[in-house]
Amino acid sequence: MNTTSSASQQVIALYTDLALHPHKDFGWDKGIENARSHGYKEEWIKQLPIELWDYCAAVGNPFTLGEFPAGSTVLDLGCGAGVDVCVAALLVGESGKVIGVDITPLMVQTARRHANDAGLNNVEVVEAGLEALPFDDESVDIIISNGAINLTPSKEKVFSEAFRVLRAGGKLYFADMIKRSDVKTSVCSSQDSWADCVAGTLEEACLLAQIIGARFSEAQCVGHTHYTTSASTIGATFRAVKKR
Repeated sequence: MNTTSSASQQVIALYTDLALHPHKDFGWDKGIENARSHGYKEEWIKQLPIELWDYCAAVGNPFTLGEFPAGSTVLDLGCGAGVDVCVAALLVGESGKVIGVDITPLMVQTARRHANDAGLNNVEVVEAGLEALPFDDESVDIIISNGAINLTPSKEKVFSEAFRVLRAGGKLYFADMIKRSDVKTSVCSSQDSWADCVAGTLEEACLLAQIIGARFSEAQCVGHTHYTTSASTIGATFRAVKKR
C-alpha cells in the first residue's frame, strides 16, 4: 500500500471514530474549552448549536489571522464536523458563501447537519480530497484550514490547489501541526501515525518553503499555539496571499 492510500485510510478511520464518538479521549484537546483556549469568541459559541463545540479539535484560530468581509466566499480545507465552516458563515453573512471540503464521508454528513441545525443557508459541504479540489480556478476569496493540511502526504499539491482556486488578492489562513525543531526524534517518519498529526509533520521553515513554492506571497508563521499531539509536535498559525 502506498503512503497516500495508507494515510487517507488512517485519516478516514480516525475521523469517522471522532464523528461517532466526540467525547472519546483521542489524546489531544477538543471541545468547547479548546475553542475558548484558542480565542473563539463567546458570541460565536452562543450563536451556534452547543453540540457543535464537542467536535472542536482546533489546532489554532484562523479567524485571528485576517479579515473575513461580508459577501466573501470562504473555502475550508478539511472542515471536519464544521466548526470553522459555521463560524465563517456567521462572519461573511448571507451575502457570502462558505464551502467545506473533507475526505471523511461521516464528517461531511456531520458538518452538513451542524450547518443545518445552525440555520445557515450559505454553507455547502463537499466530500473530496485536498490534493485535487473540485472547484473552478479563482473561485474563492479566502481559504482556511485547521489541523488538516498536515494530514496529507503531498502538501505541495494542497498548496498548489489552494493557489489555483483562490482569486487574485485572495488570502490563505490556516493553523496546523509542525515538527518541533528542538526535538530530535524519528517518530515523525513513522507511517503508523499520519492520522495523529505526527507522521509527515514538517518543520516550520520547510512548510513555509512549500507555501512559497506554490507561488504564494507574504508567507509567514504568525505564531505557535499551546496545542500538541506528541512530544515532537506543536501547533502553529500561518498566512499568505495570492498577489494580484
